[in-house]
Amino acid sequence: MKYRATIVSPLGAAPSSSTIEFESEYRAGTKQNIQDARYKMLELHGSEAISWTVTDIKRVPDSEQGVQEQLMLDFREPTEQPKRKRRSVKRGIS
Repeated sequence: MKYRATIVSPLGAAPSSSTIEFESEYRAGTKQNIQDARYKMLELHGSEAISWTVTDIKRVPDSEQGVQEQLMLDFREPTEQPKRKRRSVKRGIS
């Protein structure tokens, strides 16, 4: 699943915060999930992000994730809808 984490640099001359998106198979807020967020943060920002902290983790809604799979083209001939059969007996009329 895709998550969005808010990361904050330590307080200093120019504290900054930003958000990163990462994938994790664990629930939001668990130790493993936060560890995955830290790995992604270090991957993106390098050694300067060692002292940064992860403050908030939220799951990215499915509508924002976009197309996950490649769409397949269907080259088969279109099929006709089956025709409805008419009843030969009129029911409910006496």
